[in-house]
Amino acid sequence: MTSCSWKKAVSSMRFWGKNKALTVAGYMLATSLVGIPSMSWAASHGSVETIAGMWLVQHRDGIFKVAPCNVGDSQLCGWLVGMDYTEREPEKDVTGRSECNSEIIIGMNARADGYWHGKIRNPRTGHVYQAIMWLSDKDTLKLKGYIGVPLFGKTQTWTRTLQPAIGEQCRMQGHS
Repeated sequence: MTSCSWKKAVSSMRFWGKNKALTVAGYMLATSLVGIPSMSWAASHGSVETIAGMWLVQHRDGIFKVAPCNVGDSQLCGWLVGMDYTEREPEKDVTGRSECNSEIIIGMNARADGYWHGKIRNPRTGHVYQAIMWLSDKDTLKLKGYIGVPLFGKTQTWTRTLQPAIGEQCRMQGHS
C-alpha cells in the first residue's frame, strides 16, 4: 500500500496498523485550519435517504456503509465493509475482533443546517472523537473528526460508490 505524506505526523492516531493508508480519525484529527464550507446545498439535501449508502474513502482503500443505526432510526451510523489489505485477514480492533463490519461512525444526528453531528471511533485504540459529516453534493460526503473544536479537525472527502466490489472478510476486489 502507498504511504501518505501526513502518515508520520499522525502515526500514533492512525486506525489501521502499520503501513496502512486507510484512516478515518487519524487523518481527520491531524490539525488544520480548514473551515466548514457553506451548506446551502447540504442543508436541503442532508436527509437520511440522501446520505445513506456505500462510500469510498478518500484514499480509495476502504468502503463504509452509512445507514440508519437501527431500523427506522433517524440517527446515522457507519460500518467498515470494505478494506484493501494484503494480509490473510483484516486488522483486529482493540478488543481483538476483526475490523470487518465494525461500527466506526456512531449516532450521527441531523441538524437543520445540513450537518450531522455524532462520534467516530478509532478501532485500534477504542478512543471516541466528535465528528461532523455533510454532503457537498449528492455523491460527495465530507467527514470531519476533531477534539474540542471542529476548526481544529481535518476533513476527509468520500465518494459514493453504487456497486462496490467486496469479497469475503471485507476484502476489496481488484486491490492488493
